[in-house]
Amino acid sequence: MIVAWALGVPTLLLLGRGTLAHVASGGDISTTSVALPIAGITSLSMGVVLVTRLPQHRIGWLLWFIGTSIAITVVTQAFADLGLNNAPGSVPGAVWFAWVASWAGELALFVPLILLPLLYPTGRPPSPRWRSVEFAGVVAIAAWAIAAAIGPFEPGTYPSGVENPFAVGGRVADLLTLLPIVLDPLTLVLLALALISVVVRYRRATGVERQQIRSFAFVGAIAIVALLVAGGASGSTSGVVATVDALAWFVSISAIALMPLAIGLAILRYRLYEIDRLISRTIGYGVVTAILATLFGGTVLGLQTVLAPLTGSNTPAVAGSTLLVAALFQPLRRRVQRLVDRRFNRARYDAEQTISAFAGRLRDEVDLEALEAEITATVSRTVEPVSVALWVRS
Repeated sequence: MIVAWALGVPTLLLLGRGTLAHVASGGDISTTSVALPIAGITSLSMGVVLVTRLPQHRIGWLLWFIGTSIAITVVTQAFADLGLNNAPGSVPGAVWFAWVASWAGELALFVPLILLPLLYPTGRPPSPRWRSVEFAGVVAIAAWAIAAAIGPFEPGTYPSGVENPFAVGGRVADLLTLLPIVLDPLTLVLLALALISVVVRYRRATGVERQQIRSFAFVGAIAIVALLVAGGASGSTSGVVATVDALAWFVSISAIALMPLAIGLAILRYRLYEIDRLISRTIGYGVVTAILATLFGGTVLGLQTVLAPLTGSNTPAVAGSTLLVAALFQPLRRRVQRLVDRRFNRARYDAEQTISAFAGRLRDEVDLEALEAEITATVSRTVEPVSVALWVRS
């Protein structure tokens, strides 16, 4: 715990310094360049918190390690770019920063992609037979880092003539060129197995652990869907498609950057059982948005075909479509949300059904003892308190 705090706080300050160095060096300001430091901050901060609260929990140390790796990558890459690309000679020993960035970047990439989903949320694989996958993941990550540390820099990263000071030659260099042939498919298999382990763990889990996995899967699903949208919208440089592409990239990378917060809050069980409502609301509003957007586009095209020859303008078509969408929003939202709650927020749906049935029986109930029994039973089914007491004012 002391080690986490002693190294975590200076690393956070160093991460901020590296981000400023990247900006000062004239580096590109993109969604990725902004999200990566955010991911480092959230990982390292939440790792320190978890290590402080739950020092024996491996996920806390794993987040701490991920945040530290990202911080080292951001800082060293910033000074390497400044001293080798943007202002050659301005940073003494810039090639050493480039060397550290080469292997630290492999750790920052593959540890969260392979080990984090495999070990979350207990800090252990789903079962003993999955330990071989964990071991293979550690070996593959170490191989990527070692290969980057003793191999040449990525072509085009730095000016010609800048070489890795620890680059090896001879037969070892020949083996390094063949290493990706083995590591690439192995890494893909490990990534697939890590995702499968989440599904296997969820099917076996109950109670708190199942809710924790839902939190992780919810944020991950947002990132995956946004990445798919970004992939489908890529290639356009202007117009609505380009806006959708930029927004999708922003959402996906932001979800990935904020994933450590979701993990930490789930492990600390902060408002854990509200995840079902959050999921249902997100799905509900997403479905409503898709339906209304499709309806709006179709209505605009239809009205333009009919009204444009008469009015000579597209304004009436847009105004009419907007009014239609505004009028349908609330009724459609209620209907869709009811259907989504029935599947993804069953507890809330059942509670609403119970209360509605109770309200119907209450209109015809006149006996006080029967009414007391009805109220007690309804509260027990919907709220599930430890005990129920009813006070009737005389």
